[in-house]
Parts: sequence; structure tokens; C-alpha cells
Amino acid sequence: MKPKSSLGQNFLKNPGIADKIVAFSGVEQGDAVLEIGPGKGALTRALLETASRVVAVEKDDGLFELLKNQFSDEPGLTLVHGDVLDLDMSTLVSPGTKVVANLPYNIATRVVLRLAEVSPPPASAVVMVQKEVAERICAPVGHSEYSALTVLLSGIFLCDPGFVVGPKNFFPQPKVDSRVIRLVPRQNPLPPPERDAYRRVVLCSFSQRRKMLRNSLMGLPGITKQGLSDLACQAGIGLEKRPQDLSWEEYARLGRAYRQIIIP
Repeated sequence: MKPKSSLGQNFLKNPGIADKIVAFSGVEQGDAVLEIGPGKGALTRALLETASRVVAVEKDDGLFELLKNQFSDEPGLTLVHGDVLDLDMSTLVSPGTKVVANLPYNIATRVVLRLAEVSPPPASAVVMVQKEVAERICAPVGHSEYSALTVLLSGIFLCDPGFVVGPKNFFPQPKVDSRVIRLVPRQNPLPPPERDAYRRVVLCSFSQRRKMLRNSLMGLPGITKQGLSDLACQAGIGLEKRPQDLSWEEYARLGRAYRQIIIP
């Protein structure tokens, strides 16, 4: 199988890394696992040695046939032929499901954001992504890499930055390092009814990340200068702050206040 750059395909070729990912994931006998983008099956094989059930979603026609032939005698594996971005994630992630995946670089951000939308979220998500993406996901408040992505995921998950995987472990070799991270649901994640307003506030704030909130939040639909003042007062947030200065909890307060203003 010739890798397709259009699908972000870099096949993991080191079985030792696959074993390390499975160990880091904490997958045990009896667990159900969702794997996204199994490629040639290096991680799939390692998962099948531990988990009771693996659902693997593969978009590529040729790889799907290869996997079907390679694992034809594995009753614990269910192969799904399709684009995970087009599928209903809630049908793939049932309560208790653990996600373990070497995500294609070109869809990694969208996949983890979709995992954050599932309610209840997966029991855990251990994913390998581009190192720079991992740094944005796990960045602390005030860090240069702290971003809208950080905040959107922080309302649902805690992040463990895991370990770095070098280019030589893949074919073809990518030009960047990868990092395996673990996302674990918070005990009290942002409730689903609050997520739309939260997302709007976060994205609007970071659309002008170098500006103070008094400027960036004026882009919120339905907000006037007086409304912005009321928003800040209700949330207890100073408008002189910049987007990277706020924790996810502070953004949650802004989101709740915004909901009250636009939905009296």
C-alpha cells in the first residue's frame, strides 16, 4: 500500500511503540476500544492482544480490504469502512469506551474536538498527534501555545502529555515529531446545554488573541457595549484581560453570562 499524503497517512512501523501506546492507554481485558485510522494494523494488533473488543474505523478503500484480510480470524474486531468525520460519533463511543488511535495529522484536531462533543465522553482517549498540536492541547493558562483548542477541550478533559515519538518510527517518515497524549474526562465537565455559548465565547475571544477582551468579545452576536459590560460583571471577569489569561472555568462563567443575556 502506497501511503496517501491527501489522507495524512504515516504508517506506524515500530511494534514497540504500538505496545507502549497500549500500555499508556491502560486498556485491559474486558475493555471496548475505538481505533480511528488503523492504517496497516500495527496498533490494531497490539490492542487485540489486550482488549476484548476493538472497533476500527478506516476510510481508505485499499487499507480497509487489507485489514479485513489480515484480521479475518479475529472475532473481537469490528471494521467500519467510512470517514470518521462523517459518522455519528455517539454510535461509536458507548459508555466506557476507550479511544486509542494514531490519528492522521490532517484530521487530528477535528477528531479530538468531536470526541469532546460526545455525551458522556469516552472513558479515556489516548491519541498520537503532531507534537505541536499536542502542545496546544495540553498548554497551561498564559502559555504561548494556549489557544481556543486548549480551552474547548479543557472544559471536558484533563490532559496528560505522554511521550514523544520520532519520525523514524513511521513510513514514510514525517518531517515532525509526534506525541502521544491522554485525555481523561473531568469529574464535572461542562454540561452539554452550556457548550454552545462556551464555544462561541472561546472562539470569539481567540479570533483576536492579542487584543483585550473588551475588543474581541464585541464580535459576539447580539452583544452591545452595555451588554458586554453586563457580561463581564455577571462573570466577574475584567475586560482588560487577554484570551490566554483566562482559565476554562472563567470562560465557562462568561458562557453562562452570555446565555443569560441572549436567552433571557
